[in-house]
Amino acid sequence: GIVTVGESAIDREYSIAHPGALILDSDRVIPGLSELAEGIKRHGALASIELAHAGRQSIPWLIGGKNPIAPSSLSSDFHEKLSGEKIVVDEMDQEMIDRVVENFADACLRAKRAGFDMVLIHGGHGWLLAQFLSPFTNKRTDKYGGSLENRARFPLQVLNRIREKCGPELGIEYRMSALEFIEGGLTQQDGINFAKMIQDKVDLLNVSVGMIGNISEFPIIHPVTYEPHGRNVPYAAAIKQEVDVPVTTLGAINDPYLMERILQEGKADIIGTARVILADPYFPDKVRRGETEEYTPCTRCLYCLSRAANFYPIKCAVNPIIGREVEFNEIGEASQKKKVVIVGGGPAGMEAAEMACRRGHQVTLYEKENRLGGNLILASAMPFKEDTKKYLDFLIKRTCQLPINLKISTEATAEKIEKEKPDVLFLAVGADPCVLDLPGIDNKNAVLACDYLDNKSSVHGKKIVVAGGGLVGAEIALTLAMEGKDVKIVEMLDDIAKDAYFVPRIALIDRLADANVEIRTNNKVVEIIDDGLKAEDKDGNIVSIDADTVIMSFGYKSRVAEVEKFKGLATDVIAIGDCKSPRRIADAVQEGFFAGVDL
Repeated sequence: GIVTVGESAIDREYSIAHPGALILDSDRVIPGLSELAEGIKRHGALASIELAHAGRQSIPWLIGGKNPIAPSSLSSDFHEKLSGEKIVVDEMDQEMIDRVVENFADACLRAKRAGFDMVLIHGGHGWLLAQFLSPFTNKRTDKYGGSLENRARFPLQVLNRIREKCGPELGIEYRMSALEFIEGGLTQQDGINFAKMIQDKVDLLNVSVGMIGNISEFPIIHPVTYEPHGRNVPYAAAIKQEVDVPVTTLGAINDPYLMERILQEGKADIIGTARVILADPYFPDKVRRGETEEYTPCTRCLYCLSRAANFYPIKCAVNPIIGREVEFNEIGEASQKKKVVIVGGGPAGMEAAEMACRRGHQVTLYEKENRLGGNLILASAMPFKEDTKKYLDFLIKRTCQLPINLKISTEATAEKIEKEKPDVLFLAVGADPCVLDLPGIDNKNAVLACDYLDNKSSVHGKKIVVAGGGLVGAEIALTLAMEGKDVKIVEMLDDIAKDAYFVPRIALIDRLADANVEIRTNNKVVEIIDDGLKAEDKDGNIVSIDADTVIMSFGYKSRVAEVEKFKGLATDVIAIGDCKSPRRIADAVQEGFFAGVDL
């Protein structure tokens, strides 16, 4: 296949989109790039590098305090929010345009000299090339504005100059947005017509959608769990029907059977992946060998993108080695084997068991319930969480295959642990739901969120109020609205789902709005009543909200008392996961990994 190094800048003057970007504006980068290209090609893959210019989607502090440049003086809504201030954008003159054209070609030549087989020119997602192409961002009245032919002039100049400078040996892949989901943006027909205009200038068309500058398009560009699998494939398929050049489709396509179906049905020639490879870098080889159930599934949570958008190194929620490959290139056996006991079979406990076994330790795992999974069972219970459920099933299967003493339906007690005489005791006992001391909390119409998700309680009637608008409460509200219920969310903070990663949060709030879920923020629940609840608003007024069922989603609290019971029962007693602090899957997996690998 092709291994593509991520979004790299063509110059440091104006093109940088994020502080971690490689910058190909000097021959000094060639030695390092050559090592990278050699590593990629060593096992037979083609080496490619993605080259981009941010244009209006840069931030002044990334480019030395200068104003970003673009075809027109229109700032990016997302990047203004990211920077926290108004951004002034300078309209490019002909000298700037010519310089950027040359910088693209120079960067490509450096990649070629470094041994790269291909370049991926990023002309989609609202980066500079797309800014010229889109009527939303291009308001020019000269030869670069107006008609599609004029708006395409700059991208065509870039492609022509790259080919002139680099020759036919360097493969050119062009990423484009098939359309933009903003009024006045690129239409699907524009995308098809543009693809036909450039097909004889490129070797491969990489078809995505959207504009990053428009925040609401993030969950479409990077499809989240609330979106169907293969959401953007039809747009690539429409272009493939009109061009002779091969077409790549992409966008959270994380199932090998779906990938194969897309290829068999002729909707694309190549499947592009990113998150799938972060979750399991060996995914392609495992699928090639027929091991279609053996890879670590991507949950589409976008923890990776959330980190990148906040300028942190990319990590993965389900693969703690990503971003730490040098340190954990090889996980060998420990020089001193230990007896390890783990209490709790949630994600933290299962990950710790896996790593401890890989280190050669003797492992016993206690789980008091009749199934492994812990609170990940609840997190995967909603209809749009099938990827999380797939990951849960993978974890359970992997744990059951480990050479450990697995004690299911067995509650760990201090007496049992003392008899085990462990060298190390990992406590992964999880967290309990917060139950507030409210009048009416024991009413029949009051249901705990965890009981609803675990099918221990059901909702009654048409009108539902979800008390507590964190991520869990908001997703329960969406689930019930999808079932046709009349749903309200009551939240004491000034906004909902503040604990969600930013791209899924955008999508979640949009879906709740589409489903007509009423959201009442700055409302503190003070009482559960027979026909709903009472809440205190921000002005101190008590309001009654009708409901047939009230679902209480007030968060979780660590099982501190449970942890205390096991103190002193081993030389090392270490709490991991939610019993340390209730957080996300990524935190539990990471803590379990480090606990096991550090033994």
